[in-house]
Amino acid sequence: MVFLRKNMLAILVLAYSTVTGQDTSYTQLTTIVVSANKLKEKRIESPVAISILSPKTVDEAKAQRIDFLLNKVSGVYMPTIGNEQHMMSIRQPISLKGLYLYLEDGMPIRTSGLFSSNALIEMNSSNIHSIEIIKGPASALYGAEAIGGVVNILTTPVPSKADAFISTQITNTGFKKLDLSWGAPTKTGGWMISAAFTDQKNGITEYSDFNKKALSVKRTFRVNEKLKGYQNLQYINYYTQMTGSLDSIKFFQKNFGSQQSFTFRKIDALRFRQNLDYNWNTHSNTTFNFMYRNNTMDQNPAYLIASTANATKFKGQVNSNHFDAYVLDLQHIWSIPLLSSKIMLGGYWDITNQNLIANYIDIVKDTSIGKFTKYTYPIRDSLITNYNTQISNKAIYFNYIANLNKAIRLNMTMRYDNFEYLFNNLLPIGTPSANNNFTQFTPKLGLTYNQRKWGGYLNYSKGFVPPQITEIYNAIRVPYLLPQNFSNIEIGSWYQSKKISAEISIYSLQGKNEIISVRQTDGVNLNQNSGATSHMGIEYQVRYQLAPSMDISLNGTNTRHKYLNTSIKGVDVSGKQMNAAPNLFNNISFNWKPTKLIRSSLEWIHQSAYYMDETNTTRYPGFNLLNARFGLQLKKSEIWLNVLNLTNTYYSTMATKNFSVKGSSAYSYYLGEPRAITIGWKWYIIK
Repeated sequence: MVFLRKNMLAILVLAYSTVTGQDTSYTQLTTIVVSANKLKEKRIESPVAISILSPKTVDEAKAQRIDFLLNKVSGVYMPTIGNEQHMMSIRQPISLKGLYLYLEDGMPIRTSGLFSSNALIEMNSSNIHSIEIIKGPASALYGAEAIGGVVNILTTPVPSKADAFISTQITNTGFKKLDLSWGAPTKTGGWMISAAFTDQKNGITEYSDFNKKALSVKRTFRVNEKLKGYQNLQYINYYTQMTGSLDSIKFFQKNFGSQQSFTFRKIDALRFRQNLDYNWNTHSNTTFNFMYRNNTMDQNPAYLIASTANATKFKGQVNSNHFDAYVLDLQHIWSIPLLSSKIMLGGYWDITNQNLIANYIDIVKDTSIGKFTKYTYPIRDSLITNYNTQISNKAIYFNYIANLNKAIRLNMTMRYDNFEYLFNNLLPIGTPSANNNFTQFTPKLGLTYNQRKWGGYLNYSKGFVPPQITEIYNAIRVPYLLPQNFSNIEIGSWYQSKKISAEISIYSLQGKNEIISVRQTDGVNLNQNSGATSHMGIEYQVRYQLAPSMDISLNGTNTRHKYLNTSIKGVDVSGKQMNAAPNLFNNISFNWKPTKLIRSSLEWIHQSAYYMDETNTTRYPGFNLLNARFGLQLKKSEIWLNVLNLTNTYYSTMATKNFSVKGSSAYSYYLGEPRAITIGWKWYIIK
């Protein structure tokens, strides 16, 4: 609490010292958001910490990847680990864990239980209109995995007038991208089509080429005054060479060579959505969504290569994970003017069929050059995993919103989820076939208080994560596991005037029943609900209008993440700080637009030191980055110059040290990008 008091005081002093007014053109706090309650309402009416990356911010950033956008948000750090592969940190340490929910227009892009840390690869970056980020548990509305946060990417709407452009950009690090977009209204709706083609060759690290093709098609329609809807098709084809991370020797020697010569990751993702919206009358509305997902990820992963007693012989695997999902989402909203309230009742059903096949491979390493040069399938049967799982997630949720008076607004939500896993092992050995069921109630209660220039909120919420398929079916027997639970309480406030806009959130998030691997008396390691953690922090954002053409903004977070009841490989780490958990992450940006046609910005990103291991013996010092962006708007075109990592800082986006009870440790550093100079051009064919 001393940590919270000190940082709270610092932020309040900063806010007080700059309170002189806010440019009315800055409307973040009065923006209409849809993520907080699955319906449109003002940002200040939502009793949650929610940040918005507006269409203007998205457009001016000219981001090559989504992390360049999300890292602008207070409380969010999305480290790249190469070629759009990523980790995430929102109210949690940096990790690959399934503690985040990624949405596209309010619908999950993947099935719960099949979390992928690289899920945002499956988005079309050229089709991003804006982004809403809910921080903290949101399971009461969105269900599983909405623990650290929810990232809702809102796709580009059909324009009111015909619009088309072509955009291209290239960098000095081998990156090239081409974006195409066309949209036009019709008498009863309209079309929006966007495509992106990305390619990288000869990057800074050896064996790091990748390419990606993305296509988005949206058609809106209106049948009559009451019934309207849209169809949305998304297709992603992605391939990358998987070079992996650097060990400590290579990192400090700045040796960017790779041991790999054949590892890869390939993704084919297709999503189709049918939306129908029926307006019964001025007080009653029904929305129906059907979604189909078809997803295949093929890998020869670098992270599964393991050594043997022979220095030239290694082992690994080639695997393929496929799923087909059918999703129904139905919600109805009643407005009750007499009580100044709204009621929303919704139902959700996701049926997913998943199959994983993995084959063992023998790998040869040429020790003279330090590379894995080839692999073969053993003469004997190489099949090591082959199973099907049917996942059924049925849920019902209820949301009640009421204006208690002109200033106070109540928001109450409750959701019930039922998960059923039908696991069928197609091999005579390994994990036995099994059926498992999980149920969960998740509540959320919030209050907002708003006056003309300031306001605040208070909320209590719970979130949950069901056992992932890989956590429950990866041993010789099926463990008894319950969903992981997280309880969150937070308080926040906002202030806005002519020149200043400020927000602050203070939270305490407690995790229980967290799944950790525990060694049994018979020597077998099994997952158990034995872990507990504590996450506390302050998130803040302040924007100050220096002049009509200049503004400065600060987005930051101060956090403390601790193990409460956790044993790792037989060592109790309770009371230790969690690894990969920086206490401070800040983004300060200065924007200057001397004319309507010229824009420029300077951005400083700071990450503090953190422990690389669970026993708190080794620290990574953190980093400081400087980014500069310039743009010139012409009559029918736009050109821009982005210089990222302006000072060419050498750093790691994520650094870890694997703890070993034998005293040996493996260091891992994911290399941050050096100075990257991007030149881009956009031509408005129709504007």
